[in-house]
Amino acid sequence: MSKAGFQIVIVEDNVEANNLLRDWLKLKFPVTCFLDAESTLRILPPSDEPMVFLIDYNMPGDNGIVLKKKLGPLFPKAKYILVSGLFDEKLSKQAKAAGFDALVPKPFAMPAITERIEELMGLKQKENLVDLVKRKGGGKLPVLVL
Repeated sequence: MSKAGFQIVIVEDNVEANNLLRDWLKLKFPVTCFLDAESTLRILPPSDEPMVFLIDYNMPGDNGIVLKKKLGPLFPKAKYILVSGLFDEKLSKQAKAAGFDALVPKPFAMPAITERIEELMGLKQKENLVDLVKRKGGGKLPVLVL
């Protein structure tokens, strides 16, 4: 288990996209990758541990929504992010009805996916007091004169 207390599971059929996501996210989190729904269901053992599934919508075999419906009972504490270049109103409604916690349209910047994961898992760093004072004070810290 990572310092964050969870792992990322990527299910993306495009090898280059899968590798890019893996290489980016493994800098901060433990990552497991699959290229299709079938291997994910066959290989990944059910778990009550917190996890984040990053699932592509358009894959051979089961699409991302069908996969989420199968994974849900096996991974009850997981968060689910659907990634797709095909989002429209209908797909967005289907994804939300299936229980996805977030929808990320392709293309996206890699830092945005990290930020989304951190938000879902409650890791979004809050601004510390010194940074807040610097930002609100135009970059200068106040000085106490006695």
